[in-house]
Amino acid sequence: MSRWAIACACLIALAMPLAMREDYVIQLLNIAILNAIVVLGLNFVTGWTGQINFGQAAFYGLGAYATAIATKSGLPWIVTPVLSVAIVLAASLVLGLPTLRLRTYYLAMTTIGFGEIVRLIIVYWEPVTGGTSGLRAIPPISLFGIGPRGLIQHYYLLLAMLALAILVAARIRRSALGRAMIATKDSEIAAEQSGVDTTRTKLLAFMIGAVYAGLAGCLYASSIRFVSPDSFSGVQAVLLMMMLIVGGMGSITGAIAGAIALTILPETLRFLGQWYLVLYGLGVIAVIVLMPGGLASMMGMIGWRRGALR
Repeated sequence: MSRWAIACACLIALAMPLAMREDYVIQLLNIAILNAIVVLGLNFVTGWTGQINFGQAAFYGLGAYATAIATKSGLPWIVTPVLSVAIVLAASLVLGLPTLRLRTYYLAMTTIGFGEIVRLIIVYWEPVTGGTSGLRAIPPISLFGIGPRGLIQHYYLLLAMLALAILVAARIRRSALGRAMIATKDSEIAAEQSGVDTTRTKLLAFMIGAVYAGLAGCLYASSIRFVSPDSFSGVQAVLLMMMLIVGGMGSITGAIAGAIALTILPETLRFLGQWYLVLYGLGVIAVIVLMPGGLASMMGMIGWRRGALR
């Protein structure tokens, strides 16, 4: 994206809650930002390393439930990001070490199984997780008694965290690790012959993606203040993958655009009643068929045309 496009996007993002003061709309924007952080993490694994991962929703849930249980038990909120990261890193190592030697559909099936295991633990460990009813009245974000109050303040905090996540992702993309990820996706055999440890690269991408999801889960639990298994189910895992595909795999801006579009679009079509799902599905299919590179390719095409007109 060009600098003017980035500047316009930043101005729109900053002005959005001031223009739309409805609590429902701002809450929807907050959820869209959280989804964007999770999909950015998925982009490391699937977009840059080429591994099919349906376990991102499970890491999202682990971070959220770790925060909810810890804060409701009386631990200060400042501890919960560290706790969430530690749990998702441990889980990603346990899952990644034996499975990342697998490829394509085998890895996909393994991550689906992992997500189902996490969901069943959440559902049946009812004394701790609340089971299907979830956990309510989760303590809010608070750093030594200071924290955001109201949806608008939460919006700006989440927006700042998204900006930080984008900056980290961009730095990693330009690093040696980022180049190793792209090489692994392009040709794993060629990357190995060039001296890239592809198993280590895939494991690091998997762990970084899990950290993104875990931190987003921590923020989700403390800002939404309610968690339930439905928010981190297999359906959510497929939706996160769809967000990445529609936005554009391998693109930071595409991952964000896809997450925001597929979070907000269903709500804007609710007035159609039961038909909204039909139109929603047709729209997703149209993007995939007409723009194989996702929304990122459309944004790139607009940028190219503007440059050609100068």
